[in-house]
Amino acid sequence: MWEGGATGAGPGGRAHPPCVREAPSVRGPGRAHPTGGNPDRGGAGEEDRPRPKAGARIASAFSPLAAPGFRRYYLGQTASFFGDALTPLAVAFAVLHLTGSAADLGIVVLSTRLPIIALTLLGGAAGDRFSRRSVMLTADLTRLAAHGATAVLLLTGNAHLWTLVALQLIAGAGSAFFNPAAVGLVASLAGKEDLQAANSLLSISRSTVSIVALGVAGALVAWAGPGWAIAIDAMTFAVSAAFLARLPRDLPEGGRVPARGLLAGIGDGLAQVRGRTWLGVWIVHLAVANAFVISPILVLGPYVADRSLGGAPAWSAIGIAYAAGGLAAGVVSAHWRPARPMVAALLAFLLIAPLPALLAVPAPLWQLIVAAVAAGGQVTVHNVIQTTALQRHLPADAVARAASVSMLGALVAAPVGMGLAGPAASFFGTRPVLIACAATAVLITAVTLPVPAVWRIRDDSSPVPSASG
Repeated sequence: MWEGGATGAGPGGRAHPPCVREAPSVRGPGRAHPTGGNPDRGGAGEEDRPRPKAGARIASAFSPLAAPGFRRYYLGQTASFFGDALTPLAVAFAVLHLTGSAADLGIVVLSTRLPIIALTLLGGAAGDRFSRRSVMLTADLTRLAAHGATAVLLLTGNAHLWTLVALQLIAGAGSAFFNPAAVGLVASLAGKEDLQAANSLLSISRSTVSIVALGVAGALVAWAGPGWAIAIDAMTFAVSAAFLARLPRDLPEGGRVPARGLLAGIGDGLAQVRGRTWLGVWIVHLAVANAFVISPILVLGPYVADRSLGGAPAWSAIGIAYAAGGLAAGVVSAHWRPARPMVAALLAFLLIAPLPALLAVPAPLWQLIVAAVAAGGQVTVHNVIQTTALQRHLPADAVARAASVSMLGALVAAPVGMGLAGPAASFFGTRPVLIACAATAVLITAVTLPVPAVWRIRDDSSPVPSASG
C-alpha cells in the first residue's frame, strides 16, 4: 500500500514512474492566484477565469482517452499495474516456501532494487537518446521473460534461491529502463494541455487495480501458490508490450540527444537538473521526505498497530484508507490546475504530517484512518504535479533523464530511511521518532517554500524549446 512513498517508485518487480508514486510519474481547468497576466498561462485571477461546469470538468478529466495512442498506453498500463500489485506478495511467499528464511527474502527483495538504483540514470539517458516506445517495449519483453521463467521454475518445482535472485536482477534492470522513458512517452501521447489529466488517470488506474489485486494476490497465493500469481504478472507484461507495439513508430518525442554515448547523456542530464534550481530543490525535498518521513512510517507503523491497535487488521484498515485517499485525490487532480504547481504540491505534502503524529500517541483507529486518507491523497497530488512539471517545463529530449535523477534520489533515500528507523526507535523510542517524522514534514516544507524558484514555476502549457543535453 505504501510503495514508493512520495515518489511513486515501487519496491516490487517494477518501480513506478513519478506520476507515479510514482509513478511513476497530465491537466484540466482550475484556479489561479489573482496576480493578473495571461489566463492561458495560469496568471489570471479567479474572477477573470471562467469556471467550467461540473460536467465539463468531468469531461476534461477523461479527455486524454480520446487520443488513440494514450488510450492504448493506458489500457496496457492498467493491466501492468495489476501485475505490479501481485508480485511483491507472490515473490515473498515463493521465497518463504522455498527456504523459510527471512534473510533470503531480504536478498531477493534487494536483488530487485539494486539494478533499479544502479541503472536508472542509464535508463533515463536511453529514454532520451532512443525511441521511448522501443526502449519500453524491450523492457517489457525483458520483464516478461524474467517473470515467466520465475513462474515456470516455481510451478515445476525447480526454483532455487540463486535463480530467483538472478531473475529478479533481470526484471529490475528492465524497470530501470522502462520508468524514465514512460514519463517522456506520456507527454508525447497526451499533449501538453492534457498532461495532468493523463497522469491523474494513470494514478487512478494504479490505485484502483492495486486495491483489487491485493485481495486477489492473497487468495491466489493461498489457493494456487505463488507461481501462478507470478505467471499472471508475466502475462500483464505481455499485454503492456502488445499495446506499446500498437503505438505509432514516429511519435513526436522532441529533439534527439546527439549520439555521444549514454554515459555522456547521463552527464548532460545531470547538468539539466543542476541548471534548474526548482528541480534540484524538489529532488532534495523528495529524497528527505522518503528517508525521514515516509520510511519511518513504513517501519514503525506496523509495530504500533501490533502493540496498541489490535494488530494486522488495524494496519490493513489504515492501508485501505491510504489507498482510498489516493484514489480520491487522483480524481481531484485530474481537473485541479493550480497557478503555481510546486507551491501547491508542497502545501499538499503537509497532509502527511498528521499520520505519524497520531501514530505516536497512538490515537484511536478512526482518527488514524482519517489521517491515512489525507496521507494517501497528498502522495497522489504530489506525484501528479511533480510529473506534470517535469513534462511541461523541461525540453522534450531531457524529460527521461530528469525523471531518472528524481527517481534515483527517492530510491536511494527510502532504504536509508528504513535502515535508520528501527535503530533510532530502539535508542530514542518509537514515539519520539514518529513525532520527529511529523516535524520533519513541516520543517522541510517550510524551508523549501521560500525558495524563489519554487514560486516562479507556473501552470504553463506553452512549448518548451528543445535542448541538446
